[in-house]
Order: sequence, then C-alpha cells, then structure tokens
Amino acid sequence: MKKYLLLTFILTSYVTISFAQTDTTKKEPSPWKLTGVSSLNFVQSSFTNWSAGGNNSVAGTVAGKLNILYKKDKITWETNLELAYGLTFLEGEKRKNNDKIDFSSKFGYQAFKYWNYTGLLSFKSQFDKGYASYPVTDKNAYNSKFFAPAYLILSLGMDYQPIPDFSLLISPITAKFTFVYDDYLSGLKAFGVDENENLYAAWGAYVKSAYTKKLHENIVLGTVVELFSNLLDSPENVAINWELKFDFNITKFIKSNLYTQLMYDDRTKIYEGGKTFGAKVQFKQVLGVGFAYIF
Repeated sequence: MKKYLLLTFILTSYVTISFAQTDTTKKEPSPWKLTGVSSLNFVQSSFTNWSAGGNNSVAGTVAGKLNILYKKDKITWETNLELAYGLTFLEGEKRKNNDKIDFSSKFGYQAFKYWNYTGLLSFKSQFDKGYASYPVTDKNAYNSKFFAPAYLILSLGMDYQPIPDFSLLISPITAKFTFVYDDYLSGLKAFGVDENENLYAAWGAYVKSAYTKKLHENIVLGTVVELFSNLLDSPENVAINWELKFDFNITKFIKSNLYTQLMYDDRTKIYEGGKTFGAKVQFKQVLGVGFAYIF
C-alpha cells in the first residue's frame, strides 16, 4: 500500500511540477498587432416620368484601412495605410467621388512618461485624374492625377501620448516635398510648384494631432489635424489639413460613415475652366453606407 501511495505522490508531484513549468514558460504576447477594415458602398438612383426631375445614377466606393503596431519595452512603431476610390456614373458619364492614398509610419522611443522621441514618414496622393467641374468638355483639362500632386513629409520631434487614443506630435525639424509629375499641371504651377518644375521642397515646423473617441456603443469619432509652417518662406502662412470621421455600426457587417476634410495651403492655387485663381479653403465631404469587414 505504501508503495502505491509513494507512486501516486511521485506521479502527482511530477504532473504538478510539469504544469507549473508550463505556466512559467508560456510564450510572451506578440509585440505585433494587426487591425484593419475593408468596405464597399453602393448607391443607385433611377427616375421614370418623375415630375420633380432627377438623373439616373449609380455610385460605388471601395475603401480599406490597415494598421500595424509594434510595441515592446521603450519602442513603438505604428504604420497606417488608408486607400479609397469611388465612381459615380451619371447619365453615362463617369465622375470620381472619392480618391485617396494615405500612408504613414511613425517610430518612437520613450524619452520619459508620455513622451517619445519620434520620427515620422507620411505620403499622400491619389489614383486617378480629377476635374474641377462636370460635365467634362475637355478630357485634357484635368486638375489632378496620380502623383500630381503627391506629398511626402519627413519629420523628427517629440510625440505626447497620455492615453492610447490621443497623440500629439511636435516636430521643429520637418521636410515637406510636393510632387507634380505631370508637364501639363506643372506648366500651370499647380499645387505650389514653380512653372515647369516637378518638385517643391519646404523646410519648417510640423504639428500633428490624432484623437479617437467611442461616443456610443455603435458610434466612433476619429479626427486628425495637421499644421505645417514653412520657416524659410512666409512662416505665418500655416498649411492646414483637418480630417474628421464618424463610423456608425448598424449591424455586424453593415456600416455607415461620414468623412470630411478641410484643407488650406497658400501655395495651392485653384484651377478651373482654364483659369487659375488664388488659394482658397478646400472642403470635401463623403457619406457612405455599405458592407464592411473588420479584422
């Protein structure tokens, strides 16, 4: 009997030690985190003998957003890619209703509580040609296209992040490059480049603030504000980019969103109807309802 008790004790001890070793040697959580969302919005309108008038139209938008986050010890590295493209077919004519390429990568090393030494790379452009007005009477009189414009920002500074949903990047050392790789648009001095030049470089200070807030169980607010001052040329003329987005979760796979963007840059002249106007406040608003998949 004693032999059986001794054997049972030895086996129980072995199993207990094995489980303890397993628990203490569990793999650490991965420092990498991948999240994203893809969506498809569709709108169709049709009119037959409609006394109030109207135009038959079909519109669709495809969008996607990817976030890759690496966080370990004092290092934080976050990369974001956001793409969107949409078309409206109105009485047989194709019109662009959304077009966006937005990539950013931010690397930070903790300096002290809530503050990181930070480097940022940001790139923005679009996929397709855009026109100032419709219907288009001259296909060659476009006012934008892929890489015309494109914006590249390289900055070094400090990033303040007291909570996960808010960050404030302050960069006194920033290079901002504006690319216009199109002879027609560069000949018009579009987007602030000199005539027949494809690149304009500016050196200055940059501030970027980003905030996300869950207003309700099914409503999420996100906003980004970017300010840039060219310290070598009219530093008082601050370029502004403000993006605001509301995401509404109707069901698990049906989402709605409202997106607005306000921009102002004193070097960006408005071109319309063969004429060039002075700098103006630019505003864009997109409202969409459709299918979305979150991962």
